[in-house]
Amino acid sequence: MLGRVAMLFSIIALALFPGCRMFVSNARNQSLLTARQLSLRGTDAMQRGRGQDAELLFSQALANSSDDERAHWGYAKVLWQSGDKRKALEHMNEAFRLSGQNPDYAITLGEMHLDQNQYDAAKALSLDVLSVNRNHANAWALLGDVHRTQKDWPSALECYHHALLVRSDFPKAQYAIADIYRKTGKPERALATLDHMVDLHAAVSEESEHLLLRGLTFADLERPEEAKELLARCSERLPIEQWSQQVQVIEAQARLADLVQARMAMGRIPPEHASKPEVQRLKNRLDSDFIRLAKTESAKSLPGDKNLEAPELIPGVYLAEPGKLPTLAR
Repeated sequence: MLGRVAMLFSIIALALFPGCRMFVSNARNQSLLTARQLSLRGTDAMQRGRGQDAELLFSQALANSSDDERAHWGYAKVLWQSGDKRKALEHMNEAFRLSGQNPDYAITLGEMHLDQNQYDAAKALSLDVLSVNRNHANAWALLGDVHRTQKDWPSALECYHHALLVRSDFPKAQYAIADIYRKTGKPERALATLDHMVDLHAAVSEESEHLLLRGLTFADLERPEEAKELLARCSERLPIEQWSQQVQVIEAQARLADLVQARMAMGRIPPEHASKPEVQRLKNRLDSDFIRLAKTESAKSLPGDKNLEAPELIPGVYLAEPGKLPTLAR
């Protein structure tokens, strides 16, 4: 009797088992579908600049299914922007794995590795993409970025020119080439590259990156007035998160003795970065330059032995607060 009951239960279990598997499979598919819908909404929010909404949507997508590569990709993007780069790398790695090594994800992952000075990982990813597709412009640009970061200028230029052969209008590669020419003592070629970009798209002349490179190039070409004007405009337009580019502006303005503009640019560096060594070094340099200028001007204005007296401050220059326009004393 017991044997018959056991056999009956076995038959029932075998009959139900495929149905159980189907039920579980359907549930997983529904979770993945929900995750993908949330990922699409997250991508839209990210493109509209709503970072917090995007982060919430991508995290909800992952809560529904950890198998959605786009959710990992989007979550990595928002984490990277918020500064959690270690966790962002983990999610981008997972997106790359789940996508079957999507080349676009490979490039994004490589750029993240490069930012963390993980040169070998970034180089390997770019070469993997190029081994499959030699006409992938972004892969050539990434490989160029690796060589450029390591100051291997010839190899970097070769890679960027490869990228331009694939995509003739490629601002990232063009800016990189102009920067390399400037750094290797060829400002004329840097300026020609920037001029060509303007010929293709006139609006590029007002981009902060273009203004910075053009201003630095004019400084190298000993055209100070044009350099000062461009650097001042660049400083005003730089996004607050690009504080390192603001440092470049200040360094060039100090070199050009454009001290008031340099002081104003210093005021645009976010407080959380004000204690960085490079920022403090520049601030001390500006303070010293203002004091030296004040002494020089006072010495010129005082006759005879009065030159030995303590220098007066220059109204509207030395008293100018960082980030504010100077006002003339009445």
